[in-house]
Amino acid sequence: MICFVTSGSHKYAVRELRDVPGMPKVDLLSYNQMFRSKSLRRATYVFTDFDRLDFWQRELAAKAFRCLSDAGVRVLNDPATALTRLPLLKVLNRRGLNSFAVWDAETDSLPDRYPVFLRTRSAHRGTQTELLGNAEQASMALERLVASGLCKSDLMFVEYCAEPIKDGLFRKLAAYCVNGQIVTGMSVHDESWHAKFGKEGAADADLYQDEYEAVRDNRYSDALKKHFEAAGISYGRADFTLVGGRVEVYEINTNPNNSRILDHPYPIRVETDALFHQRLAEAMQAIDTPIGGKPVPLDHPDLVSQRKRDWLLPRPRWTP
Repeated sequence: MICFVTSGSHKYAVRELRDVPGMPKVDLLSYNQMFRSKSLRRATYVFTDFDRLDFWQRELAAKAFRCLSDAGVRVLNDPATALTRLPLLKVLNRRGLNSFAVWDAETDSLPDRYPVFLRTRSAHRGTQTELLGNAEQASMALERLVASGLCKSDLMFVEYCAEPIKDGLFRKLAAYCVNGQIVTGMSVHDESWHAKFGKEGAADADLYQDEYEAVRDNRYSDALKKHFEAAGISYGRADFTLVGGRVEVYEINTNPNNSRILDHPYPIRVETDALFHQRLAEAMQAIDTPIGGKPVPLDHPDLVSQRKRDWLLPRPRWTP
């Protein structure tokens, strides 16, 4: 069994894995549920959603991670070391794995390279502005967002780094990491550089054929290993693109959506998605843990103390 630990309002992304043919048994556990538990049954545990946790939740999660790992349980994504969006992009740029820069809106000076856009450090809300071409536009956009109620401490400037694959068409690529094994995933095609959700009808048969070949050949496996290693993330999905033939990683999502494509105007997309999910299921089988054995106590003093404080805690609030 593989147990995914997620924020309370985002179990749905992992729940979709249960419908994938060949997938091991998948269980779901919210952080709130875990913090109330005296022990956990033996399984493979995958910690996720660090960008949706506050500092104390993440620290408690790291202590639960250590209770499990010290007991010999396979655990992926250490909450104490996994990098979230801003530090990850800074590290990737510093190591030469990404060419584009990022700036902390709270502590860094205004960007010295343009164009840029603003987005949040946490959650998954997409970009908060269109492209900003100079320091004056950047400063005004930041002031507007803060005036609207967004926290300056949660905002970051990101240097624009995208390239159309043909006139007016952008593509975002994806690849999963499962305990060091890279699985090339499905693409998103859009007429906007954001390319967050994709636009129906934007791609053609040639692009979908290329997508199939990328998944079949696991085209981006070697290129992305260093990015996941730099992130300290052993399970997640890298969202990236190619600029001048070079991989540029936008983020690594530890709790990505896993919906399947069962019908499409181009049948090859259904075939590609089935192949991708087959590869993903095979990678998951390699980390599966048989059910059974003595439960693992969550006996760190902070976890014990938190359980006593949490007994009247209401259901956690939804987060984006």
